[in-house]
Amino acid sequence: MTTTHTADLWPRLLPPCATADDPRAAVRLFDGVKGADGPWRPVRPLLVGADTYRDLVRLSRRAAELVLSAARRRADTARDLLAALGSRPEDYPLLDPGDPVEDRLLTAVRPDILMEGGVARFVELNVDGALGGVLQADLLSGRFLDRYRRCGLASRLGLSAAPSAVRARAEALRTFLGLRRDAAAPVLMPHFTGGHLPGLDDCARFADWLAPVFRHARDHGMRMFTHPLTALTTAPDGTLLAGGRAVGAVFRTFVSHGEPPSAGLTALRRALDAGAVRMFTPESTMLLTNKITLAWLWDDLDLLDPADRRLVETHVPRTVRLRPVDRDTLGLAVRDRAGWVLKPANGFGGSGVVVGAAAADADWRTALDHAARQGGHVLQRYVDADRTAMRFVRTADGEVADAEVPYVLGPFLYGLRGSGLLVRHGTPAAADVLNAGRGAAMNTALLAGG
Repeated sequence: MTTTHTADLWPRLLPPCATADDPRAAVRLFDGVKGADGPWRPVRPLLVGADTYRDLVRLSRRAAELVLSAARRRADTARDLLAALGSRPEDYPLLDPGDPVEDRLLTAVRPDILMEGGVARFVELNVDGALGGVLQADLLSGRFLDRYRRCGLASRLGLSAAPSAVRARAEALRTFLGLRRDAAAPVLMPHFTGGHLPGLDDCARFADWLAPVFRHARDHGMRMFTHPLTALTTAPDGTLLAGGRAVGAVFRTFVSHGEPPSAGLTALRRALDAGAVRMFTPESTMLLTNKITLAWLWDDLDLLDPADRRLVETHVPRTVRLRPVDRDTLGLAVRDRAGWVLKPANGFGGSGVVVGAAAADADWRTALDHAARQGGHVLQRYVDADRTAMRFVRTADGEVADAEVPYVLGPFLYGLRGSGLLVRHGTPAAADVLNAGRGAAMNTALLAGG
């Protein structure tokens, strides 16, 4: 673990503890940002070179295209892809089995990238319209950039924000749903209950948090509104109804298998089956997030041209589908515990991830045996993530602490074009898995150097 090659330019451009203001004032910029409201808040964003950001977007775009190609070699439809992945149909209650595996599935992408010795490593490739962190990244980059402009730091370092992910998503949403910009088309964003967003327990607070999203939707000719997912109904002809209001377009920001079964979820499925509603994005996009697709890239190396083969070997940690009959892989993982991470192939939020280096021998063997019997897991080579020096303030008492922490970079791609940049990083109290649900802090990055 090293800070020598960190992609975060702050320690090279400024003292690690330097901020544009008192640290206790700086952390207030995280007020109201879900995922950044833990016991320790950072006092600054990361600074990433503009050229580095463009390289990450380029690599992300090609990695997504390679994953789609690997899927298309195995499946023509969502039904085929579900079978190839060995996934359970009940995990995708809104899935159209006949949905074709085609380019439009890559309309929304956000990888999880660890840097190792300055080299980008794609540990996950998230594909779905419900990608998390879009608004958080936009809000934080705007707040920090405004502060640094006022103190002169922005002009001194040539700082800018990545293009707005909220704006890019609104354009992708309108295009994907086939809505005219001048139509003022109503679009429902269902209020759901499972996740980490503000207001999941209150529909009005949910709408307040999403005000910037609704504003960008209006700018793109959509009248977005929210209504409880559980209260959706359908008319006899399959038309979806939200409080009696007919709905023809839905922006799905929830993971359906993370929601409890409800009459509203069934109503949405009924409307989709009837062709009465269009949804951004269909659940077929989520199938590409399955980490088995990264294992397919390694399985297919001989089918790739030299440039793509180098991309996989350099930027995608070796990923292997774990099968109970593959005793060689299991034996290797037992002998080289510190070199592997065990992951649920279809998991999210860091749930079920076991880092071999952090596990006792007996616990590691038990986890491997259970995962092999259960199925639906991958082994991925451990990435010795670069770290960066950060300063934090503990919200309970204002204590200031410095720590060298690992970080994940997540550039958003809508229509395979780069927009915002989400960052998750460790804190003085965070666990080994960099997820907001496991103590990591959600942050953003500003671009340096034009």
